[in-house]
Amino acid sequence: MKAKNLLLTSTALLLILTPTAQAQSIADLKKQLDVLAAKIEKLEADAAKNAKIKKAEPAMSIGTSDGLFEMNLRGRILADTAWVSDSDGTQDIAVSEFRAVRLGIQGKAWGAVKYKFEADFAGNDVSVKDAYMQYQSKFGDITVGQFKAPFSLEEQTSSMQAALMERASFTDAFGISRRIGIGYGTHGDTWTFKTGIFRGSNSNDGDGQFEFAARATYGGALGDGTWMVGGSFRSRDGNGSNFRYRQRPHQHTSARFIDTASLSDKDSMYGLDAATSYGSFWASGELAVLTADMGGAGGRDATLWGGYLDAGWFITGEKRPLNPSKGVWGRPKVNRPLHAGGMGAWAITARYDVIDLTSDGIYGGEQDTWIVGVNWYMNRHVRVMMNYNHSSITKAFDVPANGVDGANSVDGLAMRFQIDW
Repeated sequence: MKAKNLLLTSTALLLILTPTAQAQSIADLKKQLDVLAAKIEKLEADAAKNAKIKKAEPAMSIGTSDGLFEMNLRGRILADTAWVSDSDGTQDIAVSEFRAVRLGIQGKAWGAVKYKFEADFAGNDVSVKDAYMQYQSKFGDITVGQFKAPFSLEEQTSSMQAALMERASFTDAFGISRRIGIGYGTHGDTWTFKTGIFRGSNSNDGDGQFEFAARATYGGALGDGTWMVGGSFRSRDGNGSNFRYRQRPHQHTSARFIDTASLSDKDSMYGLDAATSYGSFWASGELAVLTADMGGAGGRDATLWGGYLDAGWFITGEKRPLNPSKGVWGRPKVNRPLHAGGMGAWAITARYDVIDLTSDGIYGGEQDTWIVGVNWYMNRHVRVMMNYNHSSITKAFDVPANGVDGANSVDGLAMRFQIDW
């Protein structure tokens, strides 16, 4: 009887307790699910916070909220068309080309280290432009890789911010370009200093070549504008490979009408630049003097030089920003861009450009060029350019394209459609 009562009691207790246990189990499970959902929400929020789109104009840039990592897509397309002819009848061309088609990335890793890589696909060829890493500290920046040698306001300013389609004649003629090396740079609010040592470039056009370059600038406010002056120096040793100095008449598609051929495997160059921006007006000028060691007649040094003076005006009231803390021209802000219902920004520029490649028995020629340009900025990153240039060639007796009198004249008209991001 006792056994029977015990069995009945146990069965009753089991029936009573089982639903309670099931209910507790379900409640615990719901609590665990709620905790897990909260953790997932927190992880998603942290992920959105730590890896976010920093900006999307004109190309996406992503980075972490702590500022340690960042990556930005870069690129540009420059589509040109040009008409060029000369008085001696050696060329009469109408041609179109992609002046640049670049794609790359830039950013930073672990905060203090910046990087940049950009390749150019113009001309059905691939060439590496910038490819470097840069360590930033309070004492200055150390850059290693391929980058622009520090010389000239015109060369240091990006082609995206240039007022004309082509840079000054001396920058290309005297070989101011990107090189592989190590550089140091520092700056303040009103000054900059950059220097570097280089050995050739990625194109292997300077194997064994040694190059040292440096540039310093100083500037400040000037009423409703800014002023800046700069000085540059460069020394090169070609290690047995002679340097050649030549240039086109401001059109990349044109033939060259001044040319020294190979002169010397050692040269040195000094440069001065000055610029000002005041309201909607701006002006700038540069002078560069190059000495080719023992490149002249009788083993004497040959002295070549070039420079320019220009001025411009934003008809629509914008400003061309001059940045003394970077030592370059900046990107203008368009007050009424096309996509916002405005007419964009319109600017005009005029320049006198000269380069003289004659010296002590060297008759590479002198080229004097007048250039007039019109820029239409649809917005900050899209621009249409039109340039007209007239070049007078004299004393170019060493260049067959100019005939026995060593003289010629070249006229060119060009347009560019440009976008960058």
